[in-house]
Amino acid sequence: MYEMCVGPEKVGGALVWHVMAKQAAATLCGQRLRERIEASDGERARHCPDCMASFEKLMAATPC
Repeated sequence: MYEMCVGPEKVGGALVWHVMAKQAAATLCGQRLRERIEASDGERARHCPDCMASFEKLMAATPC
C-alpha cells in the first residue's frame, strides 16, 4: 500500500504531495520527510514529479 504525504519538494522548498509506501522510511523520490505536515497545508500543492514517475512505473509493472 502507498499513501500520499505532504512535504517540501527539496529541503526548504515549496510543499508537494509525495508518494510513500506504508511503513517506509523515505518517499518514492528518496526523501526522508522529517516532520508530519497536515494535509490541509498542502491543499493547493502539486504532486512531486519524481514520486509520480516512480509510482507510474510500479503500477505498470507486471505482478510476480
